[in-house]
Amino acid sequence: MLCISGLTYSQYEDTLSNSNLAGKDKAIILYGEAMALYDEGELAQSLSLSKIAIAACEEEGMLDGVAQLLLNMGKASRVNGDYQQSLKYLFMSNEHFQTLGILSGQASALNEIGAIYRLQGNYSEALEFFFNSLKLYQQINDSAGTAVTFNNIGIVYFYQNNFQKSLEYYLASLELELIREDDYGISISYINVGEVYKNLGQYDKALDYFLKALVLVKRSEDRDIDDDSIGILYNEIGSIHCSLGDYGLSQSYLLRALDIFIEIDNRQRLAECQIYLAELSQKKHGIEKAKTYLYQALANAKEISALDIIVDANQKLSQIFEQTNETEKAFYYYKNYIEARDSIFNKDQMKQMVQTEMLYKFEKEMQQANLEQTKRDILVKENARRQKLVRNFLIFAFIVLLIIAVIIYSAYKTKQRINRQLNRQQIQILEKNEELLQQQEEILSQRDEIEKKNQTLEHSQRIIEDKNDRIISSIEYAQTIQQAILPNRQELTSFFPNHLVFFMPKDIVSGDFYWFSAVDDLLFAAVVDCTGHGVPGAFMSLIGNTLLNQIVNEWGTKDPALILEVMHKEVRHVLNQDTSNSKAHASMDICLIAIDTVAKEATFAGASRPLFLVKNGEVTRINGDPRSVGGFQLEKNRCFTNHAIDVSQKISLYLTTDGFTDQMNPSFKKFGRRKFVKLMESISTLNIDEQYIAINQAFEEHRQGYEQIDDVCILGINLKL
Repeated sequence: MLCISGLTYSQYEDTLSNSNLAGKDKAIILYGEAMALYDEGELAQSLSLSKIAIAACEEEGMLDGVAQLLLNMGKASRVNGDYQQSLKYLFMSNEHFQTLGILSGQASALNEIGAIYRLQGNYSEALEFFFNSLKLYQQINDSAGTAVTFNNIGIVYFYQNNFQKSLEYYLASLELELIREDDYGISISYINVGEVYKNLGQYDKALDYFLKALVLVKRSEDRDIDDDSIGILYNEIGSIHCSLGDYGLSQSYLLRALDIFIEIDNRQRLAECQIYLAELSQKKHGIEKAKTYLYQALANAKEISALDIIVDANQKLSQIFEQTNETEKAFYYYKNYIEARDSIFNKDQMKQMVQTEMLYKFEKEMQQANLEQTKRDILVKENARRQKLVRNFLIFAFIVLLIIAVIIYSAYKTKQRINRQLNRQQIQILEKNEELLQQQEEILSQRDEIEKKNQTLEHSQRIIEDKNDRIISSIEYAQTIQQAILPNRQELTSFFPNHLVFFMPKDIVSGDFYWFSAVDDLLFAAVVDCTGHGVPGAFMSLIGNTLLNQIVNEWGTKDPALILEVMHKEVRHVLNQDTSNSKAHASMDICLIAIDTVAKEATFAGASRPLFLVKNGEVTRINGDPRSVGGFQLEKNRCFTNHAIDVSQKISLYLTTDGFTDQMNPSFKKFGRRKFVKLMESISTLNIDEQYIAINQAFEEHRQGYEQIDDVCILGINLKL
């Protein structure tokens, strides 16, 4: 399976046909891989492989697999904006599920079809499919599917400006999601309820729901297959701030939403965001910029046949041109607005007929259930009323008897109480005087004690500050020592004229370091990531640097894989990791390369680190062995693998630690390997100084001031032997 997942899709059939797998086993593997790619968000690859998997499943009679694959292909095509192809796959999927009698599959397919019609502005068709889906979900008691369908029906009413009806369905969906304790489902309901309150002008309530949704969406971001939930929330929050007159905050949220929608290529959401940006630009007196956003929104909406956005964009363009006295253009866009609006209106007439019939069937079932519940409520209320009468009578009788007893007792005790009260008041006055005197003495004593403690605290603070200064001075001196053992940049330049070193310790001294050595015709270079950072990491870096110099320069070891193997043994020996009670489990991840300047060949070996090659603008990743140097060792011997590289032509090598790709931004999202590969591709044509600037800029833009979480080290070499 691991081998298969790394192949291109034109190679799948060749790989499987050349293996021992055939028939049903082959179909099962293709089906599983296509489903896995869809779950991982690799939609284009999933679509390609699904076509191969469907043919294999049909041949083996696996019709349920065919139906599920068609359903996923429909969903993927919807995300890609290809609505016609999506409908084709979804109708085929529904037919297969009907043939097999799988109600859950039918309900899901009908729901997805309704969603496509809703996106196209065909609300009558959308409602028909949503209500059919709802009946199936309720028939099989699927609360998750019921909640999703309630949400979708609410969206249709929302786009028809029937906000009260929309809110009714949204809240019904939210109630089910809260019972299920599904964070992602709750967040979607929060978003929809917030949109209703926003359109009702209740901005405080809308913001409250949007912010609650944002927290839940970030917590369950991996479940957002469309990758658009955070962008939708930024879009809506930005729109509200625009309505409230906070244009700066509005622009910040809307531009962040725009970047997300551009990245995921969601034309529907992109057009909605461009409409909001146009409104913001118009309020800030940026008429030309508003036109540009509206043109872009109109183009995106036409591409996916989103009638509601086409109506909105044409209407706003007409209004802008009317304000600027461009009457011909104003009339042109007003005519387009009327045509699009009438198109939706005509479809709404059909919707009223379908909706009336569907609602009648649905509400008839609800009325029957409500009637039974009403009968039960009446019986409960009647029993409660009788119990209340008996209880009230007993309480009344008890109160009357209690009042009589109190009056008699009060008359008897009144005289005695008055005498006792006078004596008690006199005693209380004397006690209070004594208490005040005692409190005064305690206050004076406490004041003296507080002054003594303050003096002690000030003295302790001075001691702590002095120790802290000495510790920092020691670490800074340690930084000087660590920098002294790093390769001399002039020496590096003499062997590698075009090289860059991007070295950023997290805490003054670093657990990452780079190393270089020249032995005969061989040039060695390495980047090492030691366990930990700061002072512990720096100690490990000194050990690693010393061992590399000893193994290569003193012992004459030239084979990279053998160097790593010897270094592994030496690290475990130095840290006493072979003893049974050892607590030193530190290790090192190493990217090591040896370049033969005569043979024009290079040999790479890696311990839990890859090597990135850039040749003709294409990035190639060569993975090292998935084992570190030092640390735990379950196997008897730890060996490493050499990888030969042809460096006779111009090529760039990048040796890195994981600090760059693991860096978080304020949204707790890593820079990631894919983004790093794209960065390498984008800078491949730049000179080495420009590459350094681009790498530093990409790192800071991603970090956005967020704390650096690990040491970072990148050694880049442009070779032309």
